[in-house]
Amino acid sequence: MADSTPNTPAPTLRRRRLVVSANVLVQIIVVLVLVGMVDWLVWRHYVRFDWTKSGYYKLSDKTKQVLESLKGPVRVVVFLQPGGEREYLEKVYQDVRNLLNEFQFFGKTKLEVEYVDPQRDRARAEQLVNEFKVDLPNVVIFASGPRHKYVSIEDMVDFDTQGIGDEGYRVKAFKGEGAFLSAIQTVTEETPPTVYFLTGHGERDPDDFNQRDGYSTLATYIKRDNITVAKWNLLEKQALPTDAAAIVIAGPRKPYAVTELTALDDYLKNHGRLFVMLDPRQKTGLEDWLKKWGVQVDDDLVVAKGGMLLGTELLVVEALGTDYAPHPITTKLKGVNTSFPYARSVRQLAQFEGGADRPRVTELVKTPAAFWGETDLDTENSQFDPLRDIRGPLPLAVAVEIGKPQGVEVDIGDTRMVVVGTSSFADNSSLSGGDLDFFMNAMNWLLKRTQLVAVGPKVPEEFRLDMSVDQVRAVYALSMIGLPLAVALLGTVVWLRRRK
Repeated sequence: MADSTPNTPAPTLRRRRLVVSANVLVQIIVVLVLVGMVDWLVWRHYVRFDWTKSGYYKLSDKTKQVLESLKGPVRVVVFLQPGGEREYLEKVYQDVRNLLNEFQFFGKTKLEVEYVDPQRDRARAEQLVNEFKVDLPNVVIFASGPRHKYVSIEDMVDFDTQGIGDEGYRVKAFKGEGAFLSAIQTVTEETPPTVYFLTGHGERDPDDFNQRDGYSTLATYIKRDNITVAKWNLLEKQALPTDAAAIVIAGPRKPYAVTELTALDDYLKNHGRLFVMLDPRQKTGLEDWLKKWGVQVDDDLVVAKGGMLLGTELLVVEALGTDYAPHPITTKLKGVNTSFPYARSVRQLAQFEGGADRPRVTELVKTPAAFWGETDLDTENSQFDPLRDIRGPLPLAVAVEIGKPQGVEVDIGDTRMVVVGTSSFADNSSLSGGDLDFFMNAMNWLLKRTQLVAVGPKVPEEFRLDMSVDQVRAVYALSMIGLPLAVALLGTVVWLRRRK
């Protein structure tokens, strides 16, 4: 009997393959869509972690706040050479790059970073050198509009020299975050501060290019720090400028009138900032006036014995500064010599009377004990006279501050003043090295720019593994013999079991 059920042909092999392929394709598309959705969610919503124990790569809340509140673009040009034979420079380069990556993350699109290797891209390096007038190696430049500021490698890193040559350098602390934050705040200031140089008494001129007496080099460095430099004749104007962030009195040779001293008094009492440089053998009237502010300017010349020439003993008239008091002005000068040519000693006035708001005077820098204060200024070949001369070490500069009492958190404003016993240390022929650092540190302290750097340095984490000779041999035997032998034994066991 024949089967009446209609014949249904079995699916062919080709049809099955098509169904399986379509199923796999759909699964792949679904997986890709899910991966894309997860990637989008991760890109929009994520959490960043710094797994280092010391928070080496974590930015402070102050830095994040400044970066997130940037109103305009800030350009960053990194003039650092990566790699090379100097390992410490490679370490600095990597730290700078990691730090700027964090800055860009919180600064969003406002921070534009360009890395320039002067050895590999000379054409681009020359363009930027001409644009920013770069004269220092290994710097990071921050620019916003017409303003720009240099951050040198010394500003970014504290080095610990433990040997001779490049091998002796080790990064002791990385200060990049504070230095970069200060630079950003400096170039984004709405109104740059103005510093006035007083004239009319034979003072140094910031527009004078004379190699011996001029201050044009100093003025260039001040302007480079985004500070406006101007001149002011007090007798001609009959009043001090109302927009003065600080006033500089640089080596006057003629006395100040009583009305001028009264104007300076009023200016300081109204939270003014004053930088005074007084030369020996000059009577300016400022010497007695400064006593009211707790400062004594001695009538001497700081000298030391300098050897013999043709039977005549010579005197060194370039005072050397080596001992620094703890102060924001001298923080970066540890281990650096400063020189003060033709200087008179400047000290805290002894037995200075006053109440709780009396000036706080700090003797910033002192000479070695070999220097003394020669009071017989007309004698070229002098000997130390313990009855008349001033025994060393001698203070050469002081900082004066009147303001917020201790224990009070509210900043009510303060008066600041720096007094140096010479103006020759900052002229066109002398300004360099530690002298320049001292002046600019003092100027930034007067302008309260040191408070911009409120971020502490980061200390690199170092891990040290000390092993004895026997322990090193054991580790070598385990890694070079033990592990390969264990793999071979495991493979032999697997092979034998499979044969059974």
